[in-house]
Amino acid sequence: MMLEINDLSVSVEEKKILKNINLKFELWKNYCILGKNWSGKSTLALTIMWHPNYKVDTWSVNIEGLDVLEMSPDKRAKLWIFLAFQQIPEIEGVKLFEFLRNIYNTHTWENTTFLKFKDIIIPLIQEVWLDKEFLRRDLNVGFSWWEKRKIEILQIKLLKPKYIFLDEIDSWLDVDAFKSITKMIGELNNQENCFVFITHHFEIIQNIDIDEVIILNNWEIKDRWDKKLIEKIKKEWFEK
Repeated sequence: MMLEINDLSVSVEEKKILKNINLKFELWKNYCILGKNWSGKSTLALTIMWHPNYKVDTWSVNIEGLDVLEMSPDKRAKLWIFLAFQQIPEIEGVKLFEFLRNIYNTHTWENTTFLKFKDIIIPLIQEVWLDKEFLRRDLNVGFSWWEKRKIEILQIKLLKPKYIFLDEIDSWLDVDAFKSITKMIGELNNQENCFVFITHHFEIIQNIDIDEVIILNNWEIKDRWDKKLIEKIKKEWFEK
């Protein structure tokens, strides 16, 4: 089973920002997309989730044989895609509990009652070491970056997506928080999912088992490497 991208090209205001991207993401494998700033890493993830600012010129994206080209973001999410944002939004007036209950109901096609969902979410929020009082607060409003990342881990635990794109999850985290997040991710990784780490830092690769490293440069794939060749990647792509 896999998510397969064929000949993906994307533009914004007539400017080409991704060129002929071909990738396959298989379950029970982990990937890292590396590149300097403005190389197209985040653009790739946002395009897969259907960002309205990006015009797709040519592509084919299939998830386990299903073409997602005409699907809206919520339908793509139901096909087991999850994106953790680099910039996590704060949304006033939307309680975390109701947000989580709504995405759970949408994902599972259920109409879970308040009390039933409380029984589901309380154990999960305790697993990410957050107080249950967070559920009463507005979504991410006033949360630290560490707490916001935990909420994303909570969503992964709740929805159990298969293809999980993590965009610069190390941003604004100190060393201890980063290690804790990678530990949580490692515990979530299993034969029913795959993680795709998008970053320009090498610390993630040193803390997570990665099967393939993909190098983006100037909006296109330049190389693919085994994790063992990470030092060569550093030298050839990041130390010039």
